[in-house]
Amino acid sequence: MEITKILLKKLLAHPSNSNRMSAERFGKLVGHLERSGCYEPLVVRECSRRAGFYQLLNGHHRKAALEKLGYESADCLVWRGSGGEALMLLATLNRLSGEDDPARRGELLKELSVRFDRESLLKSLPEKRRQLEKLLEVSRPVQLAEPGWVGQMPQAMTFFVDGEQKETVEKALRVVRQEVGGELREQGPKRGELLAVMAEKFLAIDS
Repeated sequence: MEITKILLKKLLAHPSNSNRMSAERFGKLVGHLERSGCYEPLVVRECSRRAGFYQLLNGHHRKAALEKLGYESADCLVWRGSGGEALMLLATLNRLSGEDDPARRGELLKELSVRFDRESLLKSLPEKRRQLEKLLEVSRPVQLAEPGWVGQMPQAMTFFVDGEQKETVEKALRVVRQEVGGELREQGPKRGELLAVMAEKFLAIDS
């Protein structure tokens, strides 16, 4: 395959492309291209029925992002193969990929967090805020708790209720959340904290 610059208006979307990207991720892709100008070359093949035109096999979203930023051409890998091989390439390029190891991903994000502020990372990375926080937590070394702090560590509680009881508990949680102002914060109190508030209120009434 050879890399060549091709006018974006000469690149046609493959009618069988099934890859879709959310508006949020597309916005991050546009932002990345705008800041860095770097992107993986698009994979195309020559159109058999339209001379001078090419069919996109991989890079539909990159093409759209480049167009949004005012680019007129893009670096492309020109792939030569049959129509059947092109369909196989279309089906595999967007689907076959490795998976991030959470610990290694966390270490990578930790290094980035030293160089970039949190908001900049959220604008560029595919992770949402809570995902980013969790991955950064994974990268932190485990700290042993001092004996005196064991009682303050989170404790698991498991109990079972029927459907009607569950609805009652959920309604009560919503009421308590509104009362403590959790909905006004980006990350409100957790359900366990709300249950503790409910218990404290009951004990206060009982006393």
